[in-house]
Amino acid sequence: MDTARTRITTLFLTVLSLGFAPSMAAQNFDTSGNATLQGPYFVRQVLLANLDPNTSAIGRAISLTGIMTFDGNGNFSFSGQVMDTKSPGGPQAYAISGQYAVQSNGLLQIQNPIDGIDGQTSVCRPTQPAGADIDYGAAGAIGPSAIVASATEGLCDDVLVAIPITGPGASNASVQGSFRTGFIDFLLGNASLVRDGFFTLNSDGNGNFGNVTVTGAMANQGSAPVSQNLSNVTYFINSADGSGAISFPATPNALFSLITGQKTFFVSADGNILLGGSPGGFDLMVGISAASGVSNATYQGTYFTAALENDASDLANGNNNVDSFYGSTLAAGQGADIAHLRLAFFNVNAYDFTTDGGYNFTPDGFSQTSFFEDLLGANGQAILEVGTSSLYSLTVGLRAPQYPATNVFLDPVRIWNGASFAPITNSVAPGEYLSLFGSGLSPTALQAAGYPLLNNLGGVQVTVNGLFAPLTAVSPTEIDLIVPNALDPTTTPYATFQVINNGVASNPVTVYTNLTAPGVFAFTENGAFAPGVGPANVTHADGSLVTADNPAQANETLTLIVTGLGAVNPPVADGAAAPAAPLSVVTANILVEIQDQNNNIYEAPVTLQSLLPGTAGMYQLQFTVPSGVPSGLAWVNVGTPDAYTSEAKLYMQ
Repeated sequence: MDTARTRITTLFLTVLSLGFAPSMAAQNFDTSGNATLQGPYFVRQVLLANLDPNTSAIGRAISLTGIMTFDGNGNFSFSGQVMDTKSPGGPQAYAISGQYAVQSNGLLQIQNPIDGIDGQTSVCRPTQPAGADIDYGAAGAIGPSAIVASATEGLCDDVLVAIPITGPGASNASVQGSFRTGFIDFLLGNASLVRDGFFTLNSDGNGNFGNVTVTGAMANQGSAPVSQNLSNVTYFINSADGSGAISFPATPNALFSLITGQKTFFVSADGNILLGGSPGGFDLMVGISAASGVSNATYQGTYFTAALENDASDLANGNNNVDSFYGSTLAAGQGADIAHLRLAFFNVNAYDFTTDGGYNFTPDGFSQTSFFEDLLGANGQAILEVGTSSLYSLTVGLRAPQYPATNVFLDPVRIWNGASFAPITNSVAPGEYLSLFGSGLSPTALQAAGYPLLNNLGGVQVTVNGLFAPLTAVSPTEIDLIVPNALDPTTTPYATFQVINNGVASNPVTVYTNLTAPGVFAFTENGAFAPGVGPANVTHADGSLVTADNPAQANETLTLIVTGLGAVNPPVADGAAAPAAPLSVVTANILVEIQDQNNNIYEAPVTLQSLLPGTAGMYQLQFTVPSGVPSGLAWVNVGTPDAYTSEAKLYMQ
């Protein structure tokens, strides 16, 4: 998964200086997938509130454990327990009802069930009534239709995972096989006591997991890697309701243990996910059925993700860096992926973050990098990412469902930034170059003959909120287009795409919008799948491409080609070629940075930001290479007040 996420803390400090756009209110969210969620789900949610804006010290921690029942029509009811550091005395009974919405592509919005715990006032949006906070995420294929989500737009950091349950009649035999398991635990609701790790649970189907080796780290123990051998780990399933309890050996002092005591858990209806935690604690434990014969090709497709994290690398100075996110990862099956995170950080408005990653899975489903351990299971349908050392993290990823194709079919999870291929949860911006995928989209392959781009190629059209989009190319399986400039994210937080192939309309697909959605164009030397994760399309002053044989040098001016930088002045008509005089200048504040392999950041002063003359949907950024960047392959990163992308590379001399 996205190993580059270790750069978030440093990147955030520079993005923060740009300012943030206000969060967008929900309206016109597609609810056609509501029936996806029906019946009882086991829910585990961990929420951290009232974080200190300087240190991320947790002012209030809350966990939720219980059953959420969905009616398939947009309503849910929850009954279970809540643990709240504001109310000492152990977990308390808690019940609440609310609403949810699921789109045709699985994207989910659900009222944050913890948000109503204070009665009339929202926990995460203190100036608003209870229930105002929303958890954003998606329903995956596994479970079936298990949920991952996070409430990124308020003042809380949280992660919510929910699985459909078997219910009454379950038994110890319902827990079969091996589960690759990851966990994160904010012990006592304290960020400085955070710990995480991973292990394998091998069930005998008769209440025994046997001996378990847990590998992880504890912030209060210097974040050094540690393994703990636990003997005679047992479990029990209550046949009355399907609930379970795992008993890890008790220890004299939990401060020195990765995991200890009893955890409540359920196993999903399909037997593939084990979900649990301590009702009296602030931990999340997720296991996925183990896989064998895994290769990089097993990890392929779109995965919906959510996570809760704490970077404790500066804990010696009293600093914790807590964040949470929902998003998606597009895995190429070739050792590279591109990930989008809707990231909540330091109690400020969330922003879109795009990053690249690499992986190399062993046959039993493990892939290790310097900062993460990836666990792939359930025949590639689910993945866990656990932080190592001082980066405490648990990311849960569920592969998106495959949708049956219609006559003219727009794949609901394959609307991607045309430069980076940032996946479906990434926002789209006016003027952005996009790629759409599906089947039966066009009778033949056609390229635009020139400018201005037409909104009809061979009888094929694409509407975005009813506006016809300029088309650069069409084929039966892919359409490339420019998002109409009239799309206004300040009033329209969603964009609905629909393909019309000679009068036959496709299924509509709705995605999020933002003022900007930067993506860096790249070139691939070996024809690899995903653009944007290779060397950036950046040129020297003489127009030659920056390559390994022609690297960038300190203090020279380079030109980087990107998309998704939003509004320009003077504006240019949809599909028209950008003029050379006067240049159409980007109105957003733009940040360019070079980042070396040790994650050191060097700001690169931007001297020009405009549309690229003679093109549509493409922007040029001219910047000066800073001194001190070491030779080799570095990242070239682009930030705006709304989004940050760190996925393309730059060769440095």
